[in-house]
This record gives sequence, structure tokens and C-alpha cells, in this order.
Amino acid sequence: MSSGNRLRWERAREQTRAAIIEAASRAFEATGYDDTCMNRIAQIAGYTKTTVYSHFRDKGRLFAAVMESHASRFHLIVLPPMPMLALNEALAYVALEIQKLAQVSACRRYCATIRRSGSGMGFYVELWAAYLAPCREFVHVALVREGVELAKYHADLYLQLMLQANSLQIGLSAEPNAQATLDLFQLAFGKTSLNDGFHDDAGLPCGPGSSTKQ
Repeated sequence: MSSGNRLRWERAREQTRAAIIEAASRAFEATGYDDTCMNRIAQIAGYTKTTVYSHFRDKGRLFAAVMESHASRFHLIVLPPMPMLALNEALAYVALEIQKLAQVSACRRYCATIRRSGSGMGFYVELWAAYLAPCREFVHVALVREGVELAKYHADLYLQLMLQANSLQIGLSAEPNAQATLDLFQLAFGKTSLNDGFHDDAGLPCGPGSSTKQ
């Protein structure tokens, strides 16, 4: 085979491989790992099942290629120097970073695929957690500096809630604690102390446990 023909053959093979990965991405995102078969992926890609298997020996290898493709498109999370920010600014900055991630198709598809795949996703869950670690640590340090008790727990919870709000949760997180969330938000964004609770625009107490006399 001449060098020109070999180059064209390799290019065609790479294009076929990319098409199979994209088809598999769509299938896994829609129905998860367990409920997706190679025959369905071949149908979406427009190739025979034999062609799919010539590029990927089994579904596990194809799934790994899909998730690697998504992860390769994650952008670098850049956070400012901590001393420059107050607690509410640090929390707002991380919230903005999560919103930016939600605009990245690869992030949304990665998380949706994990959610729909159920068990056996431990490696990819850990990869996602490692990617988000700078955000988690950023919030943790801000809470510690503010003297918040159980800072690590609250940092994990805050990040979890931000991910849920942006449809980037993976469905394997602990159930949020409502009171801890309330306390954190009061501390971070409220104008009153934890013991005072929330107040409405008229300055009257509102929220859980409050009572207003007419």
C-alpha cells in the first residue's frame, strides 16, 4: 500500500471510530450502560455491528472511550487567590464556575451518562470528584477561615447543591441535610446571625421556626 493510500485509509478509520464514539455517547446518555447494546450503537452510527467490534472489542472498552472523550473536553477550573475574597464572594465565585461547567456539553453528557448507568460507575464518579476538587477545597478553606463548624461537610453539601441546581449531579451523593443547608445559607448570604433567622423586606422574622404577631 502506497503512503498516500495508507494515509487515506487511516483517516477513514479514524473518522469511523469517531462516528462510533459519538453514536455510543448518544446511546449511553439516553439509556445508560446496562440498557445499551452494541447493536443499538451500530444502528445509530450507521455501521454494521461487525464494524463496531472491529474498532472496540467489547462494550466496556467502547464506554471507556466515550467517557474519556467527554473528560478530554472538560476545561481547566481556575480559582482566584483565596485571601482576596470574603466568604460570600468565594461561594458566589464557585457557583459561577459550576454554571460555566453546565454550559459545557461534555460535562452535561458525562454526568447524565453516570446518572443513567447506575452501579459500576465508581471510577467515573471518582474522576468527576477529582475534577471538582479545587472548587470543593476553595469553599472548604473559605468556611474554615470564617470559623464554620463541620466545614468539610458544609463544603461538600454546598457543591452538591450547586451541581444539582445546574443538572450536573451524578445521583450518587448523600441526601442533603435541610437544616445544615439553611444554616450555611444564612451564614453566607443572610444579613442576620444564625440565631436571628431570616427577615423579610419589612424586617420581620420569617422562615422555619419564626412567628409574626400582628
